[in-house]
Amino acid sequence: MQTLADRLRTARFDPRPARPVRVAMVITDLDVGGAERALVNLATQLDRGRWEPSVIALGGEGELAVELRRAGIDCECLGGSPRRPFAVVARLIRALRRRRPELVQSFLFHANLAARLAAPFAGRPWVIGGLRVAEREKGWHLTLDRITGWLAAGSVCVSEGVRRFSVQAGRLDPRRLTVIPNGIDPRPYDVAAAVPRSELGIPDHAFLAIQVGRLTLQKGLAPLLDAAERVIPDCPDWHLALAGDGPDRGWLLDRIAGSEVLNGRIHWLGPRRDVPDLLATADLLVLASLWEGMPNVVLEAMAARRAVVATAVEGTDELVIPGETGWLVPPDDPPALAAALGEAARDPATCRALGLAGRARVEREFSIRRVVRDYEGLWSGVLGYRDGSP
Repeated sequence: MQTLADRLRTARFDPRPARPVRVAMVITDLDVGGAERALVNLATQLDRGRWEPSVIALGGEGELAVELRRAGIDCECLGGSPRRPFAVVARLIRALRRRRPELVQSFLFHANLAARLAAPFAGRPWVIGGLRVAEREKGWHLTLDRITGWLAAGSVCVSEGVRRFSVQAGRLDPRRLTVIPNGIDPRPYDVAAAVPRSELGIPDHAFLAIQVGRLTLQKGLAPLLDAAERVIPDCPDWHLALAGDGPDRGWLLDRIAGSEVLNGRIHWLGPRRDVPDLLATADLLVLASLWEGMPNVVLEAMAARRAVVATAVEGTDELVIPGETGWLVPPDDPPALAAALGEAARDPATCRALGLAGRARVEREFSIRRVVRDYEGLWSGVLGYRDGSP
């Protein structure tokens, strides 16, 4: 398939058809997550006079499918299993044939791969993938992306860091890559109700940092706890809450229980659906990730007017401006992370000022409307419609 760069440069632009243009959005599943929420925000805010979106999830029924259908969007969950990839592709071929989209926009690795394999047997729509993380753990993802890349026009990278990583580490064709950063609607954070700290086992007077995310190697739990052991002796009112679940939960709880310093000061909250309320309760977001893409939780914290202490990894370093909206430190560097967390805890007034600046930056540069506009412009350019913004 022609590369994105070549298509946008050489497309012959025609008037947009009178009917809405059919676009199929394919994702691995519709459980609540950053990529899944980004898809829902995009699908529900497209101009329905110009676009007719449908959403296809490779897996079973997810929580967000209900939200899509409630918004009047055609949504089908194929009930596929990663153990039967060819059956999933066959189901996707049938789903695309029923909808006959002019363009397929996929999100996440498995959906990217399935959409590329299915499209040639479903009317050959234009295919654009979605790269949402700098995948440093599963090298075979990068290999398959590279091998199948020619079956799609290209991919939307969620940050410049992901684009750079995809070219340098994944050896993907830069002519097939473009960047559309995440966006967020800040309004839910204005009406959030802070969770009472007593419900979390945290003193009201504490300075509370919170990390939100899956409990995995990627999220830098080990350096975060090492940093906490350095902060707590110097900041007696400092507490850390961890919201989320994942494969490293057992290690995490054992590590906390086995440390006299951490026990009673680190609070595992489990999986939560009330992140805006938790951010309203906390004084600061910390994200100690070893790699990322463009973490939605950082945007959420900024929308909630919370300063951020984070590692300078993909996407995060494009959101957090040191000294303006928070602190950036090298990944896997507990002393540097501890220094930033301690500085924040000792200066709550500065934390509040940085949080206000973060909210202003979200409103100025990371709105959902901008994301929708950029996708609509990209799709129009690929399809050769005159109202595109290549």
